Amino acid sequence: MQETLQQRSERIIHQLSEQYPNKPTYDLDGRGLHFVCEIEPVTEHPEYDKAVEVIIDSQPHKHFKMTQYYTILKGNLELHIEDKIINLKEGDKYTISPNNVHWAKGDECWVLIHSIPGWTKERSEEQRLNSSHVSQSRM
Repeated sequence: MQETLQQRSERIIHQLSEQYPNKPTYDLDGRGLHFVCEIEPVTEHPEYDKAVEVIIDSQPHKHFKMTQYYTILKGNLELHIEDKIINLKEGDKYTISPNNVHWAKGDECWVLIHSIPGWTKERSEEQRLNSSHVSQSRM
């Protein structure tokens, strides 16, 4: 029997919560395709944050001031930055500079993301709105 989207979402949230107890863990945009566990949340130190994300398909967005440092913990990630595609595997690292529209597709890829300055969900939603025109041309 194939796992439903709801079952997969619950499994991933459970796995993150078990791996990182008492840390905020959630489905980033409610689609069941991008999950976040804030292992060192911005509320503890606004100058940076660290999160483990499980990415199946993230939405295009950009950060105006934030630099993100990706480390692939498990799985494979197809990272799209502007017009480039970078294929990453376990152990690979990649830096995303500010003002670059990016999104990713993965096979439930676990990624450690260190953001400077710290990431907030509200800030990300604002940036997604400002880059929403990209979503329409994405395929």
